[in-house]
Amino acid sequence: MAYAANFIPEIWSKKVQKIFDKTTVMVPLCNTDHEQEVKSGGDTVHVRSFGEITIKNYTREQTLVDDTLVDPMSDLVIDQEKYFSFIVDDVDKAQADIKIMEGYAKRAADAIRRVVDQHLHAQYANVDAGNVLGSSSSPMPVTADNFYFYITELGRLMDDDNVPADDRHLVIDPSRKALMLRMPEFIRATALGDKVVTNGKIGEVAGFEVHVSTNLNSASGNRPILALTKDLISYASQVDKVEKVRPSNQFVDKVKGLYVYGSKIFTNSELTNSAGPDEQGAVLWAAGT
Repeated sequence: MAYAANFIPEIWSKKVQKIFDKTTVMVPLCNTDHEQEVKSGGDTVHVRSFGEITIKNYTREQTLVDDTLVDPMSDLVIDQEKYFSFIVDDVDKAQADIKIMEGYAKRAADAIRRVVDQHLHAQYANVDAGNVLGSSSSPMPVTADNFYFYITELGRLMDDDNVPADDRHLVIDPSRKALMLRMPEFIRATALGDKVVTNGKIGEVAGFEVHVSTNLNSASGNRPILALTKDLISYASQVDKVEKVRPSNQFVDKVKGLYVYGSKIFTNSELTNSAGPDEQGAVLWAAGT
């Protein structure tokens, strides 16, 4: 029973979350402002935004024309429910080694990370259509010689939408990482002084922080490379817990974990905003995976 005695669900849950937070790529690149509302208020958050204010010409003593304020509202729904569950038999001598807990904590956190990263990256499909270079059926032939050009084009698309230049990120796959490492314009993370290398960040190029993930989606054998700011994707997790139970009909300890979350890219029409979140990103379809 050494394993059972050393197993404390609350501590184990925190270990899973800590490892998840440290290794996930996409979650730190999302807007999590609404997460506390989800945890305390249910599985839907009614997100309030602001409409536009019109700037008008003024002449002396004129009668002012007032804007009628709108109160746009849209919902962020927590609709992703994932779990893990496994058993440890009493006769398993390995249960006496506390390192088994660390091992399974890492496995569980890594499994959750892969699922969540893929879910968040799939939001590339909801980026403003005017900010997409190529398509899944007609991708760009990205090479080491032209990759920098395409990255600057992603930046131009975001510039055209007045996207802030100080919070831009580029999420690439290992194949594109190999190309980027051969680009003279790329600044490796080790050359950035005190900036910490975390969550897949490998460096900077053309105003983007570059992150590498092995969990990017593909379509028709091609890869959508995502550029974004933290205002693009809204993300919130509602439940992250680990429990241990002792089944009455088995000599085992059962460990189960639950993770519930949701994400959304709000559109201009939802927020009646000419610079909506869906314009806070851009996509480059690169040939091959």
